[in-house]
Amino acid sequence: MISYKDYEKQVYDWLMSKHNKNEKFTFSVRQKANKGAELNYFIGTEKSNYFSTTFWFIPVAYPGSSSDLINLVFKINKNEISYNIQFNQTKNPENKQNQLALDLIKNIRLKLESFGDRFSRSEDAHKMEFSQVSSNKQYINFESMVFDLEDDLDKIIPIVDTEIQNIKVKDNTFIAHRFSTEEQNKMFKKMGERFKNYKSHDVTFDLIDDTIEEVVDITSLELKNQPLNQILYGPPGTGKTYNSINRSLSILEHKSELEINLENRVDLKRRFDDYIKNGQIVFTTFHQSMSYEDFIEGIKPETKNEKVTYEIIDGVFKKLCKEASAKKISKNFDDSYSRFIEEVMTKGSLLLETPTHKKKFKVIINSNETAVAIPETEKGTNMGVTKEMARDYVVNGSIRDWKPYTTSIGEYIKKHYPVEVEDIANSNKKFVLIIDEINRGNVSQIFGELITLIEEDKRLGKDEALEVTLPYSKDKFGVPANLHIIGTMNTADRSVESLDSALRRRFSFEEMEPKPYLIKTTGKSGRMKGLVDGIDLEELLNTINTRIEKLIDKDHRIGHSYFLKVHDSASLHHSFKNEIIPLLEEYFFGDFGKIGLVLGSSFVEKINHTFSFAKFDEYDTDIQEDLKQKSVFKIRKETDWKFSEI
Repeated sequence: MISYKDYEKQVYDWLMSKHNKNEKFTFSVRQKANKGAELNYFIGTEKSNYFSTTFWFIPVAYPGSSSDLINLVFKINKNEISYNIQFNQTKNPENKQNQLALDLIKNIRLKLESFGDRFSRSEDAHKMEFSQVSSNKQYINFESMVFDLEDDLDKIIPIVDTEIQNIKVKDNTFIAHRFSTEEQNKMFKKMGERFKNYKSHDVTFDLIDDTIEEVVDITSLELKNQPLNQILYGPPGTGKTYNSINRSLSILEHKSELEINLENRVDLKRRFDDYIKNGQIVFTTFHQSMSYEDFIEGIKPETKNEKVTYEIIDGVFKKLCKEASAKKISKNFDDSYSRFIEEVMTKGSLLLETPTHKKKFKVIINSNETAVAIPETEKGTNMGVTKEMARDYVVNGSIRDWKPYTTSIGEYIKKHYPVEVEDIANSNKKFVLIIDEINRGNVSQIFGELITLIEEDKRLGKDEALEVTLPYSKDKFGVPANLHIIGTMNTADRSVESLDSALRRRFSFEEMEPKPYLIKTTGKSGRMKGLVDGIDLEELLNTINTRIEKLIDKDHRIGHSYFLKVHDSASLHHSFKNEIIPLLEEYFFGDFGKIGLVLGSSFVEKINHTFSFAKFDEYDTDIQEDLKQKSVFKIRKETDWKFSEI
């Protein structure tokens, strides 16, 4: 595994070798020596697993900005390394230099689209113009990466140099140039002095350079405190579930969504699946039959040895809360407990004694596989030690209730059926519960009394932390502070306003609107620049949504994802036939006339035929005549469809 320091040194030596061969090949090195980075060559942090350099001096100034408009970023992820060449500038420039820098980034972006899938652009339509070219793959060492890196630089550096000159031709006040040899020597000198002074005096100090500033990490620019409870809502096809994956990775990996969005989707999905396998992400879907018993806990029938027993089973939410709170874990407790149960049931009972007062009590097993302690006294009360109570004692060393009996039973299990226990620190990790279609379930019923416990200040460890006693297991239960809940909500099914007020108060809502502009840059449609047989798909979606909004409301618009798979006439017809038209039928409750108002006469036609009702004189004849005049419509054959007329 390559270390951060070794990786940085290899990159520096490679860049220096290129500079020594050609002194006009110049690059930036770190000018500030903050604590922990006194001997670093480049901007970046070992904690964030990245460092970067640049080849151009292009000063820009806006809140949170740096002078490095263009960066070659090197990343390290466990046993693999990679690189990105990034271009970013604010979309709200406050002066001429910043506006010209923005024009430069946009012009470069157009030239970089030839890199195909390796080129990506941020979906953020308001704050930053951000794009990048990513490495071909993840590499196991620098030697295997350098050939591809040099090939990319040989293509990209001339593009940037040319576009800088083009901007300067239009406006010679634009400040932008490759670092001169003098500027680079100045940086080298200061870096050398920093290394020498630090090694001699073992002190931390700052060196401020008048030409180069710290590059701002994307994460610090874009990463905001993610709310613990959030709902992504919007019409169908706007990417709510798609973005819930990105959002969960952003939370777990402490990355900005901007950075996540620019990564390869296949790699994102692979990491998402890995988190599901290790239990840090749980994905579930609410539906009409979802209940408290499914989500929190409930009594469920199980068949064992041809007998039906009823056990208290933890639901999705309770399981994840316990996992997020766990400090220790055992992989064989279930097996040890089963063997203990089998022993007691085979013998009929087991005689134990309390640890302190040595009072004897008998243990039997009930139908729920709970160990029932029966004191050998007339006034004694039977006490049930559940499997989870035994687990807490054996694995975590904690006692929920009935201390004498729990201790004796737990110690017996530990002695006769050894349990392997490992220390874990789940409280230091984040966990995510994704609830797809959260509005399709009865949230108040599903969450029950726990709807209060999910509030941020009511979480375990907070000043106002609350716990409740669960109705079935009688366990004390609270929600850990490291558990995030992400819900998705289809507004075509139900509007935000119609949601239970208790839910609305406890969740942060983020609207996911249709993004027609993505059709020209993303997916199969992006490869066609959003044009199919002369049809501008972005304009087509905008037109359809404008009409739907007039006929119904904005919650029933159509999302951009229905068009991202469109790349030719056949896929366009398929999308309308199998997805868009059925969706419109649902929206308008089968009123094809209104579908005609959205799609036009080439899609919908009026049925003209002789018609009469059955003879029924008792029904009002005037109403019958009115009904006869009612127009009936149907969808035309696919061969009649003319998308240009929508």
